[in-house]
Amino acid sequence: MSFLDRIGANARWVMAGGCIAALFLPSLSALLRPVLPALVSLVLAMAMARIDLAEVARGALRPARLGGWLLAVALMMPVAGGLLWLLGTLVPPRDQALLVLYAAAPPIASAAGICFLMGYNAQRAVEVTVAATLLTPLIGPAMLAVLLPDLAPIPPATLALRLAAMIAGGIVLALAIKALVGPERIRTHARRFDGIAACVMVLFVLPLFDGVGPMILAEPLTAAKVLALCLVINLGTTIAVLHLGRDRYTSGAYAVMAGNRTVALYLAALPPDPYFGLFVALYQFPMYLTPLALDTLGLHNRREAAT
Repeated sequence: MSFLDRIGANARWVMAGGCIAALFLPSLSALLRPVLPALVSLVLAMAMARIDLAEVARGALRPARLGGWLLAVALMMPVAGGLLWLLGTLVPPRDQALLVLYAAAPPIASAAGICFLMGYNAQRAVEVTVAATLLTPLIGPAMLAVLLPDLAPIPPATLALRLAAMIAGGIVLALAIKALVGPERIRTHARRFDGIAACVMVLFVLPLFDGVGPMILAEPLTAAKVLALCLVINLGTTIAVLHLGRDRYTSGAYAVMAGNRTVALYLAALPPDPYFGLFVALYQFPMYLTPLALDTLGLHNRREAAT
């Protein structure tokens, strides 16, 4: 077994370890911080290279199927954002902003991979995640303009262009990977590709922790509160949505997407905000630990789970 195969076989632990290591590598985090937008595109590309985008496009031609995707995106983003904004009136404004930014982010590109591991409907996760990601440059800035008009001195159109550039970069790079490596080799060497993706995720997480270590040491209670919020909106949302449906195969896919969001998109697109930066960094822990947490709680779908 090659080195990358070994990493791929232990990808969950490697990514979780990357979060911890990032706390102790402040110089490297600061060095990589300026290239965070490019790393966001790279992470999207690594996940989308394994997605049959042509099949997703064909599915979009079926009105009923497309309508289902759009309904899921609407419930997951603007509807959830409005509900979280209302809930956020009970907490300080900066925590309310975190709730809305979370809702305005699309599901993580690797949601389908988590669903495959857990025995959930990975194909549904692919379809809705792609639709949400492509629509984010339109939905996200509109949500922030309506719900958080004082968040940052950046016009919605500028924010939309920044988000679109990162997403487009990820899609173009994914198509380039498919063309150079080939879909068949990606499937044949799936474990090795998992290893490469895990290394990319560790590289991606490093700049997210730029300046976070000193913040945690200076304000440990604030950091603990933010981590608790991350756990509630990530794992709490995932578990709650999972129990809403009677069919764990399908509800599990929506649960993974609802709880795991690409909030780092906004860290890369918006002006620097230390409090939001702390949230994005600490949010990586429950996100990377989602498969382990669900497995520990016995919430996988045994009949479909990958072995």
